[in-house]
This record gives sequence, C-alpha cells and structure tokens, in this order.
Amino acid sequence: MVQDAMSGPADRHVHVDLVIGVPGGLPGTVGALAACEAALRDLPEDTTSSATGIGRASLPVLLASLAAGGHLRVGIEDTVTYAKGQPVHSNAQLVARASGFARLAQRPPMSAADARALLGVRDV
Repeated sequence: MVQDAMSGPADRHVHVDLVIGVPGGLPGTVGALAACEAALRDLPEDTTSSATGIGRASLPVLLASLAAGGHLRVGIEDTVTYAKGQPVHSNAQLVARASGFARLAQRPPMSAADARALLGVRDV
C-alpha cells in the first residue's frame, strides 16, 4: 500500500510521551528531561509532550515537566512508593498529588474529555 506524501503522522498532531529513569534508558534527571524538551523544538510547532520519571525520579521529572510546559503521566506502574518508606495505595493517590502540584504551578489539570481531545483518543 502506498501512502500519499501528505498523509500520516506529519499531518496530524504529534504528542511525545517521555518515560525516563528506566534502567538502560535516559537517566531520570531534570537535565535529561531538559535535553528531551530541547530536541522537541525540532518537531512541528503544536507538538505536545508528557513526561514521567520511574521510581525515585518521579517527583523531579513531574516538577520539571510542569515547569517546562509539558503534561504529566502518573501511575502505580511507574512508582511504587509515595514517599520514603510509604507505599502507593492507588493511582488516585498519585493523580491527586500531581493535580496538587499542577495547581501550585498554575497549570490546572485537564478534564478527561480535554485530554482525550489532545491525544486524539475516542471516548469509550
């Protein structure tokens, strides 16, 4: 099958999900996230991004992503501790913390409908 030159990802919104701090991948540091954000500038102007740090990188990456204008991804699959010696009990706990930080950064959380629209995901 041959696609014409104007179809495909280049003519649609681009969203990049950065997962850093994975063993063997980019380190879970603010510097690594900043380097990724700099590279994103070469993508189409309306490109958006979200970031998550794995394990103990979760909070530094969350805060740096907010500061850089990016979106967040949080989940118990990425971090199992809420604080030192305190396990995560649910995704809701992580979402509540991320939402609180987003509000403090004057970046209020998106509604589920707005997030679906941004990502081009149909409502199920």
